[in-house]
Amino acid sequence: MTFEAECLRCDWAAQPADDCAPVDVACMSHAGRTGHAGFRRVCTSFAMVVRTE
Repeated sequence: MTFEAECLRCDWAAQPADDCAPVDVACMSHAGRTGHAGFRRVCTSFAMVVRTE
């Protein structure tokens, strides 16, 4: 699973991570520095399907 976030007011984006915690911390740090409070958060999971025949 990959967690991502981007600011809704500027071009800033958090470094994607396998855990949501560092992405949340990055968003809070960005909000504290800029006053930007809105973020688009995305959680992506991947699946590999393999035939058994």
